[in-house]
Amino acid sequence: MQGPAGTVTLRTLFRHAGVILAAVILIAFATLSNVAAAGKGHLAPDLVEKIRKGSPGETVRLILAPTTDADAAFVYDKAKAHGGNVRNAFRTLRLIVLDMPLGEVEAFSQETGVDYLSPDRPVGALASHLQTTTGASLIYPTSNLLSSGVGVDGAGIGVAVIDSGVDPDHFDLRNGGSRRVIASYDFVGSGSLDDSYGHGTHVAGIVAGNGYSSLQSGGVDYSGIAPRANIINLRVLDSYGHGTMSGVLAAIDYTIANRNMFNIRVVNLSLSAPPVDSYKNDPLCQAVEKATKAGLVVVVAAGNFGVDAYGNKQYGSIASPANSPAAITVGATNTQQTNYRSDDTIAPYSSRGPTMSHTTDPVTGTVVYDRLAKPDLVAPGFRVVSLERYQNYVVTNHPALHVSTSWTNNRGLYMKMHGSSMSAGVVSGAVALMLQANPSLTPNQVKAVLMYTAQIMNGPDLFEQGAGQINIDGAVRLAKRLRPDAGTVAVGQTLVGYSGLPLPQSTIAGESLIWDQGLIWDSGWLSGQALLTTQQQAYAQSIIWGGGLYGAGVTYGAGLFGSGYVVYGRNGQWSDIAWDAGTLLTSGLLYKNVTYGSGLIWDSKVICGDFFVAGPSSLIWGNDSGLVWGNDSGLVWGLDSGLIWAFDQSLVWGLE
Repeated sequence: MQGPAGTVTLRTLFRHAGVILAAVILIAFATLSNVAAAGKGHLAPDLVEKIRKGSPGETVRLILAPTTDADAAFVYDKAKAHGGNVRNAFRTLRLIVLDMPLGEVEAFSQETGVDYLSPDRPVGALASHLQTTTGASLIYPTSNLLSSGVGVDGAGIGVAVIDSGVDPDHFDLRNGGSRRVIASYDFVGSGSLDDSYGHGTHVAGIVAGNGYSSLQSGGVDYSGIAPRANIINLRVLDSYGHGTMSGVLAAIDYTIANRNMFNIRVVNLSLSAPPVDSYKNDPLCQAVEKATKAGLVVVVAAGNFGVDAYGNKQYGSIASPANSPAAITVGATNTQQTNYRSDDTIAPYSSRGPTMSHTTDPVTGTVVYDRLAKPDLVAPGFRVVSLERYQNYVVTNHPALHVSTSWTNNRGLYMKMHGSSMSAGVVSGAVALMLQANPSLTPNQVKAVLMYTAQIMNGPDLFEQGAGQINIDGAVRLAKRLRPDAGTVAVGQTLVGYSGLPLPQSTIAGESLIWDQGLIWDSGWLSGQALLTTQQQAYAQSIIWGGGLYGAGVTYGAGLFGSGYVVYGRNGQWSDIAWDAGTLLTSGLLYKNVTYGSGLIWDSKVICGDFFVAGPSSLIWGNDSGLVWGNDSGLVWGLDSGLIWAFDQSLVWGLE
């Protein structure tokens, strides 16, 4: 029964047929004896502090632990004599909740039967794994003493999720009674706006799920990164995960045209096509470039082609439109299911650079490869728990993906998936937080901040990790320190605000990490504080990443990779950097400039030439069963759904 204020009171809970409240408390504490005991007067330290600083007339809610031999009715009477009002009684726990004027608490603590008094402290759920390991939990609005105080959660920022649809009624995509899926459009042609496949809802949850259903089911938190951001649902993949390039192009066109109406600042593309054409000619890459020049930050999954049919590392496997220099291309890490970052590794399936899209001279037949350094950075993408659209195709065919909770409502379910699709969702959520902290940032400034604050991982090379692993704490704090008109400041003027740059380090899950403090630019490295203290020409929306000039105070080091080597991370720095781009160094990697079918040799591994063939055997665009790569290794790509899964674990690895 509910009291006037919506809380269950002891009187309304137990009173029946004239039974007085004191007798009810006796029933609730039937095991207590009628022997009075002397009060011990124990007050919790924070309650003592509250008494010292607070006003005597202020009402405080208390948790009372009676002595083991207390007379419950007697304790209640004493509480009433001190102006108290019993709110609840927990029979099993032997605790009483009551309100009392702050000035009466100390005297009440000396009464017979009172053992210990503590304030009814606020309780918050632990941050989700994604929020904690990326540092996002440090920048939400909170009273947490470890918080940076930035206080952003994505509110008001629109993220276009171009995918298989989004369940608009999932509880985790609501804000109270209001949907945060604020617009939906179908580009498949079926007329459906919902996500019968399941991939898009999962990605949207990573971007903007608020964890409501998981928290209601027992305190587990499966929140996404920007828990109050809005989702624009643009459906381009059908019920089996198939789509067309034209459908994706139409969705990007819609996003550009309607960006102001829905305050769309971020576009998430957790899908891919074969990287056949150079980014200069590829229609998807051209669309990404136009969206970027229109002010949209386009985040793209790198792809899941990091291993060949035999499970060997596969370089040059970045898909389209992840091969666009205008996109923020995201690879996947395996967090080992811990919040600590020191044990993180690159997920083996995560696509590696360089980009092998190319042009061919129609007269000479000469092939020219783009050879861009990708991915741009990496983020968690292994066994990620996020939203499950009820009875979607993926989980229906692979029920082991369902994550059980005590929540039974069909609009509050969860599932787990692998893939750089999930990693892209993490970065899209991070960008929403950055743009809430500083709405003026251009897409290139967003990419620069993400790279500058990333953490260089020990071991993975440039083509595996890009600038490093995402650090949302650092990215948001740095974005906040830049001028609120950063996007319109003239080249050469001061870019950073009056408070200066923050220290280039973060502490995440108890581990201190140093920021990258540089940018991958073309095949080289930009460094120097002037990158963030002075407005650079490179940050203009008209400049595509890797092109244009860099300004005063910025050091450019050429040759992060060349014909004989590539750099890798060690002790938070890049190792084996030789700016003369001359010799084969100790990294032991051999890079060739050309691909002959299956002949690209990198680290003594062979890249399958089928990857570069556009057709029904390639990626998600196939019209039939798709290409099976390595039954003996337990990996199947395709099989109607465009999925990758491991037979031994029954885990779907996502579209990308």
